[in-house]
Amino acid sequence: MLSSHYLISDFLEIQRKSFFRLLQKGIKEEFSKRNPINNRKKELEIFFYPEFYKLSFPKLSLRDAIIYSKSYSSRFYIPVQLTNKKTKTIKFKWVLLGHLPLMTKRGHFLINGAARIIINQIIRSPGIYYHGRVYEIFSDKWNNKPDQSYHRYYADLICMRGTWLRIEIDKEKIIWARMKKSPKMPLWWILMAMGLSERIILKSVFDSKRLLESFDFSKTEKFQDYPYVKNPLQAWKQIALTIYSKKNPDLKITSELGRQWIFRKFMNPRTYDLGNQGRICFNKKLGLSISLKQFTLTPKDLLAATDYLLKLEKGLKDVDDIDHLKNRRVRTSGELIQIQFGIGLIRLEKFIREKLNKRTKKLNRTKKGISFFSITKLINTKPLNGALKEFFGTSPLSQFMDQINPLAEITHKRRLSSLGPGGVTRDTATLAIRGIHTTHYGRICPIETPEGKNTGLVNSITTYARVNNEGLIETPFYKMYLGQVQKDAGLFFLTADKEENVNVAAADLPLSANRLLPKQRIPFRIGSNFKKNYREQIEYIGISSTQMISIATSLIPFLEHDDANRALMGSNMQRQAVPLLRPDRPIVGTGLEARTVSDSGHSIQAKNSGYIVYVSGEKIIMHTLKQ
Repeated sequence: MLSSHYLISDFLEIQRKSFFRLLQKGIKEEFSKRNPINNRKKELEIFFYPEFYKLSFPKLSLRDAIIYSKSYSSRFYIPVQLTNKKTKTIKFKWVLLGHLPLMTKRGHFLINGAARIIINQIIRSPGIYYHGRVYEIFSDKWNNKPDQSYHRYYADLICMRGTWLRIEIDKEKIIWARMKKSPKMPLWWILMAMGLSERIILKSVFDSKRLLESFDFSKTEKFQDYPYVKNPLQAWKQIALTIYSKKNPDLKITSELGRQWIFRKFMNPRTYDLGNQGRICFNKKLGLSISLKQFTLTPKDLLAATDYLLKLEKGLKDVDDIDHLKNRRVRTSGELIQIQFGIGLIRLEKFIREKLNKRTKKLNRTKKGISFFSITKLINTKPLNGALKEFFGTSPLSQFMDQINPLAEITHKRRLSSLGPGGVTRDTATLAIRGIHTTHYGRICPIETPEGKNTGLVNSITTYARVNNEGLIETPFYKMYLGQVQKDAGLFFLTADKEENVNVAAADLPLSANRLLPKQRIPFRIGSNFKKNYREQIEYIGISSTQMISIATSLIPFLEHDDANRALMGSNMQRQAVPLLRPDRPIVGTGLEARTVSDSGHSIQAKNSGYIVYVSGEKIIMHTLKQ
């Protein structure tokens, strides 16, 4: 067994690292989406310089914020430039945009004097996913075998912000495009509306006749409402008729309405955003080479997605496993605040536009041009402050910190939730979502989860796991070379995607003095399959037997002899223990107790190492060699 407790990273790194990323990159990314802001005639322009933003020193210390029930926050200042292109005048000023709550070194926030935690949310990663479903029809409900069964295949195009699109093949083999709160329509219309020609579509898609068969009137009468279109203009007109004719019968339907609808839904970067992860997923899955800065849907994406779906129906491609951790990503506290920051900026942009449009006439009349026009009157702190207050006050992912004991606090900060906005709901979550997947090894604890409705939907990150910049959970391994563990080469952090195709051995295998594995055949795992082979075939080995379980579970002695249900209850009940007067060491420990207490921030820690020579209720004296 490999003993490597010294390799455990800081338990609160996941919280602090994400907040630092928000300050370094996240805020700049949100402003870049809004810059510049123009009025209707584009005569006036507001431009923010996010790379030079400043945060003031908090007015209150952490202690004072708790005593006076105030928030521990900093004032957010940013340089703003107002340009009048007509008079060619420029005004520049530093502006207060709002108050940004600051994370403490213990990984939580102080809002109105109360400690709050932002839970890490694990959601379906943006991208494209293919599914297959078997539908069975019974003429009599007592029959053992169905009278008729058929496969239906569909593709979900998931984005970070905007409308989710589903391409599906129904039981009559007709291909549809479906969106929430919009009527379904033939996929041919959407492809045409994206600007593609008949020739390109028919040449690019596998078995392209299937798209044309959708308009065969002899098959069914329901296609009388879905006529065949030959060019984008006709497609826009038909889409506009489908969307608006029932909603607004008096509205004059034009092809321009359809064009605007398609642009707003899938091609406008302000309303549709795949995100970096989504674009990588599209390129990888469909074999595309579209720029990683292209965050909206392109005609190529839809063509390749349709081609893949038709190949999947013929059995040439495989469906996706949605519960695989390569298809799920973690939204950490910094990213969740960044999303809310973006919502605040959208409101601010709307407020600025209204002000600019109102004052344009007045501005054109004045001879001095821009001099009377104050930047501070254009920019208000309410939009940003309001958006952040909403999130910290009402979001299900913002919770009061569990402060019963240090373990309860540290577990709360390392929690993973599938619930919340953009996630699943308790009532609709299936057993497949709640279950344990093979890719959870070393990433999500298979034991620690609540009992009741939230079982499997709220989990804990394992002891050694970390979250990378893309939101994927990584776990460390040692590299193997000809049966020898290469400890000196350092740790190799693998995501579920990378680990899928390598031979991985467990960490509890016996090693010789030279760190060699035994000569006999060794059990190892590749993907979800377990096999046996000689040591030369092993590529990676786990670094510790505790890497597959969470912090609370790793505090249970002799866990391997315990029943899983008892271990679940034990890991949850430890968080409810209340130390009254003198907290003591456990009689039987596992070695992680001291680390848990120190990382939680509850214990007093000296800046330098040394020897304790005196302890009383008033003071602690320590001698150190370092000056």
